[in-house]
Amino acid sequence: MGLGIAIAVGGTPDSDLAGTVWVEVYERMGEMTTYRIRYDYDVQDGDFPLLADSRIDAGSNLAIIEPVGGKNRYLVKGPVIRQQVHFEQGGSGSWVEVIGADTSVKMDRESQSVLWSEVTDSDVITSVVNKHGYTPDIDTTQAGHFENKHTLVQQDSDYRLVRRLARRNGLLFWITCDSDGNETAHCKRPQVDATTALDLVLNLDNNNVPSFDLEWEAERPTSVDAAELDLNDKSDIDGSVAKSPLSALGNQSLSDIATDRRSVHLVAPTDDSGDLKARGEGALIESGWFIRATCQTTLKAAGDLVRANTLVNVRGLGKRHSGKYFVAAVRHTIDETAHRMEIELVRNGWGN
Repeated sequence: MGLGIAIAVGGTPDSDLAGTVWVEVYERMGEMTTYRIRYDYDVQDGDFPLLADSRIDAGSNLAIIEPVGGKNRYLVKGPVIRQQVHFEQGGSGSWVEVIGADTSVKMDRESQSVLWSEVTDSDVITSVVNKHGYTPDIDTTQAGHFENKHTLVQQDSDYRLVRRLARRNGLLFWITCDSDGNETAHCKRPQVDATTALDLVLNLDNNNVPSFDLEWEAERPTSVDAAELDLNDKSDIDGSVAKSPLSALGNQSLSDIATDRRSVHLVAPTDDSGDLKARGEGALIESGWFIRATCQTTLKAAGDLVRANTLVNVRGLGKRHSGKYFVAAVRHTIDETAHRMEIELVRNGWGN
């Protein structure tokens, strides 16, 4: 009995590689997706040829593809970066785990020294992802870098530069593939106003989640105080933010619930209020996820893949905790019995 997935090498499915023991794909919001593929192997003519197989060797580009609803759904595509090998006496029972990441890992291979001027942060991000061959899907940002003020100095890899600019603007950076394997680089704020991808249901007739764990913590900043001095004309720069710019995934946001003042003072070298305000909004977006939850389901039970950086509708948790949740992470584990999904969810409001 097979796993029901395809594993492609350089874009071409390889039936031999699909004969794996299990596959794990871990996707997290704002992080590169990683994968692990385990194979059993045995001694052959006094050697272990699978361990030197070029298809699973360093740099080989693999894709893990799950057919769902008549379409190929790419869980991940990217290079092999390492192996973990277990040897058993006599060979039988030995295994190798092939470990890799999505193609954004290639953006992290070369540290560079670059001065960026007359650009916004989103201009820089778009330029970088274009250079690496991605289709860009980038939110426009306000922060600018100008020669008569301060240029943006890059002294790290393209990946770390994009991640740094994304976080200071409250954006998430991730890579997706369409059914043909074409890649898009997204750098966007969490899409809390998007349509939910599917329902996760507990305690109702059509339940697909056996249990659900949730915690909330209200001692988090709900506003930002930020001020700087414009070194060009000595004017004040006000970047204070009264509340998170994201819509609440519920009737009440954290600022509605924690009504006492909870403020953080932001200090950052900036040239304009747009830059300073964007950093404050980014901080509040991050702190606004005061509800965190975990659950598990299967592809068969859910009827579709749960993906990071999307919305799901959770039902059966009562009036306070049912409703829309943002998917922070999914660990896909696929073996001969099932495609399991361990899901991490976050929410910036409650009430439905």
